[in-house]
Amino acid sequence: MARSLRDLRRKMKAIKSTRQVTKAMELVAGSKMRRAVQNAEMLRHYALTSWRILQRIAVVHPGVHPYLAEKEVKNILAIFFSSDRGFCGSLNAQMFQAAERYVKGLGGIASFRNVDFVVAGRKGTHFLQRLGQKVIASFPALSNHPAFKDVLPIARMATEGFLNGTYDHIVLLYPDFVSPLVQDPAVKVVLPFSKSALKDMIGSLGIRHRGKTVDGDAAVPGHEVAEYKFEPSQEEVLKTILPQLTEMQIYQGVLEAAASEHSARMVAMHAATDNATDLLDDLTLTYNQTRQAKITAELSELSAAKAALD
Repeated sequence: MARSLRDLRRKMKAIKSTRQVTKAMELVAGSKMRRAVQNAEMLRHYALTSWRILQRIAVVHPGVHPYLAEKEVKNILAIFFSSDRGFCGSLNAQMFQAAERYVKGLGGIASFRNVDFVVAGRKGTHFLQRLGQKVIASFPALSNHPAFKDVLPIARMATEGFLNGTYDHIVLLYPDFVSPLVQDPAVKVVLPFSKSALKDMIGSLGIRHRGKTVDGDAAVPGHEVAEYKFEPSQEEVLKTILPQLTEMQIYQGVLEAAASEHSARMVAMHAATDNATDLLDDLTLTYNQTRQAKITAELSELSAAKAALD
């Protein structure tokens, strides 16, 4: 009996320590989440508006810039965002399932040859290596207050590979922040901006974003534009803004991924704290019952001994 009480006290002490850790992690993740969500929402409208404008320019002025030209789907560079650490619920598992569906979907494109991955986050790197995919570059997760300069190495690797012909499509895979309880896997074709078979394939994967396909094509047909006028010149304007807006799309993906990771971790740690509290309550009840039974047994023994002496 004494051994049982000792074991219960040891378990209760361990659970209390675990609950303190999970509560602290919940508070830290909540603090980081508020800042990450604010950053993502501040840039989201600009990124979405610029994305739609670029798609319309690609429809009205196809081929005036390499970023706007239609290309056959052959070699693809996929930029994949995940976390370095766990304790963020099912976020990484959802992203892994989306990446696996995406890779399988590429097999349905007749002209497809190869896909390479650039990964931010150790979890994603390990998963893709186990999946047998080629990871050409791996970066730490950009989740702790990401700045625009942090994405420039990834963006330049993607744009240089696209311009020199190594890749004909650049794709972004990231968790899109919807609410603290919902983070949807998103797949976006960053380059080129023109319509392609790859966008049609992504739309058929069933990966949705606020009721629409994530590439935003649904917004284009309702805004018919006959022609765009550029000042000082079409070549100079497109040469300046297209690379910058491409980098901005990747940066928006980083902000969405950071907000998703911190919110998922906050919710997961809140659930873990609640589970620890429930488990501690059950153990406390069991401990009290066991202790009461021990006291009752000792009183019975004393009463029996006194009766025997009398």
